[in-house]
Amino acid sequence: MTAADPNISAGADQPEGATTLTGILFLLLATTIFPIQDVIIKGLSSDFAVHQIVFWRSVFALPVALAMARYEGALWPLKIGSWPLQLTRAVAAFSSYLVYYMALAAIGLAETAAITFSTPIFVTLLAAVFLGERIGIWRWLAVLLGMVGVLVIVQPGAAVFEPAALLALAAALFYAVSIIATRRLGSRTNGGTMTLVTLLVYIVGGTVLGLVFSGLETASPHPSLAFLYRDWIAPAPMDWLALAALGVTSGIGFFALSQAYRMAEASVVTPFEYTYLPWAVLWGYVVFGVLPGLSTWIGLTLIVGSGLLILFRETIRGRRLVRRRGLGVMRQR
Repeated sequence: MTAADPNISAGADQPEGATTLTGILFLLLATTIFPIQDVIIKGLSSDFAVHQIVFWRSVFALPVALAMARYEGALWPLKIGSWPLQLTRAVAAFSSYLVYYMALAAIGLAETAAITFSTPIFVTLLAAVFLGERIGIWRWLAVLLGMVGVLVIVQPGAAVFEPAALLALAAALFYAVSIIATRRLGSRTNGGTMTLVTLLVYIVGGTVLGLVFSGLETASPHPSLAFLYRDWIAPAPMDWLALAALGVTSGIGFFALSQAYRMAEASVVTPFEYTYLPWAVLWGYVVFGVLPGLSTWIGLTLIVGSGLLILFRETIRGRRLVRRRGLGVMRQR
């Protein structure tokens, strides 16, 4: 990956149809792999602390990410661009990852993923505030539609309300902050540098949380809080395999997403990110025997519709929501 205009695809010197198809296939590979990571983490959530999982997942992902960055030729020299923006981006991504999996410990894969896919709503709102972007009537309509979808799934005030749904919503908000920081960084950095800084923040953040919550384990009946207030334990051999698998899957997923957005235009590949949701439904049923309820299906449809409407309007206006650096919804999982 070079430091050239981030809007130029890396495969520009190859047949456009071939690179576009390859980019779509890479995106589909990512949407197939990341739900497997979610299944592993949800399975580990009954025994391990979320910060321990974040730590070891990032440790095992680091060599994969380094190899990926080396392969793309974008690792050295580091292009920091702006330390405040790099750290803001990385801390926001870490926070998003943390609360996403705290939510996953209490609610299903499909519900968690559906709520998190409301990220484009927050990106639109934050871009108006911090980037000065104008929001037209169609984008406001998309934001409203997505918010209704979130409310249908979360059901605040209902007897069946699950507080963990708010954690999934917070994950979407934190991730939107990381996207805004990425936009501000622009061409001053590259994918290899951002990935390295983010993983290092993940490792440091997991370590700090482990020190803070060590010895503070409580008998909280809520799975999300129990996932946080838990001591680190010595992994068994099979647990080490699971943790290593997390690192490998995340590393491959990052590489696949990077390739997807390098080889094809964002307006083409971004809609394929929603193929993550059927996989989440499938694995939730196969592994945990859980299917989403009617309200989740309705809310999911509204959220996906709002995201596609925003994308459609951006495409019509000749702009790209997702830069070559990668602003996909799954980017930091």
